[in-house]
Amino acid sequence: MVLPGDLMRALAWLRQRLDQPVRLDALAEIAGVRPRTLESHFRTFLGTTPLGWVRRTRLHDARRALLASGERSVTGAALANGFDQLGRFAAQYKAEFGELPSETLHRARAAEPELDDEALRLTWRALAAALHVAPRDCERALEELDRAQSRAPGFGLAKALAAWCWGQRAAQHFSATPDADRARARQLAKEAEALAPDNALALTWCSGALVLVHEVEAADRLIERALAIDPTSPLAITRRAWISAYQGDSAEAMRGLRRLMPFDALRHTAFIGMGCAHFAAGRYERAAVWARSGVEAFPGAFWGERIVIAGAFHSGARAEARRRAKALLRKDPNLTVAVASAAWPFRPAFMEQLADGLAAAGIPRA
Repeated sequence: MVLPGDLMRALAWLRQRLDQPVRLDALAEIAGVRPRTLESHFRTFLGTTPLGWVRRTRLHDARRALLASGERSVTGAALANGFDQLGRFAAQYKAEFGELPSETLHRARAAEPELDDEALRLTWRALAAALHVAPRDCERALEELDRAQSRAPGFGLAKALAAWCWGQRAAQHFSATPDADRARARQLAKEAEALAPDNALALTWCSGALVLVHEVEAADRLIERALAIDPTSPLAITRRAWISAYQGDSAEAMRGLRRLMPFDALRHTAFIGMGCAHFAAGRYERAAVWARSGVEAFPGAFWGERIVIAGAFHSGARAEARRRAKALLRKDPNLTVAVASAAWPFRPAFMEQLADGLAAAGIPRA
């Protein structure tokens, strides 16, 4: 989504002062436009007023604080985010999220352990195939998602994306059992919503699944919840636009879609970025697995092979590291360890491990 410059200036200023009172005339002066223009841009691009945006952002920051730590108090989360009247905070919070802040805190304290890393990677891998809405891709996505769910049965996002795929099977005649497929899509969407009630991405995929089984009103409610949690999510905005189209509101559908700029071409960098994060933490096998998925998603990103090679070498897969190093040198014959070391501003310890792994695998040092 591309925002006007005045709106971006206003948002940048507000984000640094969320705990302070906000005056529209002062904010408009910072943005460089008249108050009426700024208010119009807030409504057009964000669907709210400047003060409404501040209130919602404060509420969501407070919610993130409560969800992030079961040790934090409701009072502490409220005061830290600019709410000095606790009764009003609780009322606004319940209106926004459908539960009291104390209920959020209770769920956070009972939260499940950290997500299985491989289940996350498998779910990410399934995403592109799921978006293609084609028979073979749908089946490939479901295979990945089945594996993800077997590793992490409580992972709501994997269930939500699987619900979308089963909905595809029913709606697009990808199988001879549409009734059973619709039932499975509904059940998975229900389970995913229960497991991930605060995850905008999971709720968005649940909404998409319900659309595919023709439960548009229920899908509408879910997408509104997703947008309340993350009002700038490109995927949620897209699904909101599609639902508007299904409901006959073509003007609203077009308005939503015009706000978007697709960035699917950047998906591979997310995989490689996860690989780098694992590498920095010394989890070299996971680093190689994640970065390899990124290169597979976009083979032209052979720079990601550097993480695959060094990660493989340090995790003990030395034959694979040497084989991939030879293949990389055929694609990038001028690559040296010195060139790789100069490419990224990672911390010295990271770069030393990267350099040692690349050199040991056969990349010339200079």
